[in-house]
Amino acid sequence: MKKHSHIMTIVIVALLILIGYAAYQTLAAHRESTRTEKTDVSGKTATVFFHGYGSSRNAEKSMAQYLVEEGYSNRRINVTVSEDGQVSMGRTIQKSDKNPLILVQFDSNKSQDFNKTADWVKTIMTNLKKEGVDNVNLVGHSMGNMAIAYYLMDTAKADSSSLPVVKKQIDLAGTYNGLMLTEPDSKATVYESGLPSVQTAYYKRLLPLRDYYENHRVQVLNIYGNSQGSGQNDTTVYNNSSKSLKYFVQSPSSYEEKLITGADGQHSKLHENKEVDAAMLLFLKK
Repeated sequence: MKKHSHIMTIVIVALLILIGYAAYQTLAAHRESTRTEKTDVSGKTATVFFHGYGSSRNAEKSMAQYLVEEGYSNRRINVTVSEDGQVSMGRTIQKSDKNPLILVQFDSNKSQDFNKTADWVKTIMTNLKKEGVDNVNLVGHSMGNMAIAYYLMDTAKADSSSLPVVKKQIDLAGTYNGLMLTEPDSKATVYESGLPSVQTAYYKRLLPLRDYYENHRVQVLNIYGNSQGSGQNDTTVYNNSSKSLKYFVQSPSSYEEKLITGADGQHSKLHENKEVDAAMLLFLKK
């Protein structure tokens, strides 16, 4: 009887050892799977869209949809910044996401405190970096370009190791020397260098932006529209104000621009414009 009891004890101990080993193997496999998935996610490039004054992410949807239809991306993700600056990421980046498109909405969509919007952008970028996005392309329309510009100026002064690298930047209807209504001098002649002959206070606040491009390698595409013919504006921004971005973009960064003429070159139509969509896709793919 004692011999039988001894054998049972050995069997039970052996079973416990086997169960424990199996549990260990399962846990190790889970850890390896988690580690592998994180590795697979890292290195991704996301394209982040910023809307203009008084607008919303609806202004970004047409462009994003075009990129999905053309096979550049398979995922659109909504990001919302509440009026008190809280950032809500609509979805976590997955390893199956190809070139995810991030559609940002500022609930405080008329804020002209660009230092504050720069902080919001930095929070978004920090979150994307944590989710495995190492590189970003930035797309802005109108005042959305100011959110980008002030973010870049802040980034130039800070340790950016926790932020994605900015690879490409696409500007639509940029307001670099100001708007027609508030800065009438923004129509002033632009020299070959891109420097406006009359620099508004709006422009002078952006001068540190030049330092960013001199110390980073960013490809910049500047798209602006002329729907007014000889008036050379898009009803909201003078073309010369948009073109004055050129002065900031110095080597090793690169600069190119595209003019959209006719009725579809109107300020708010640029983000619904198929010619713009095609130029954007070509630029992102090269």
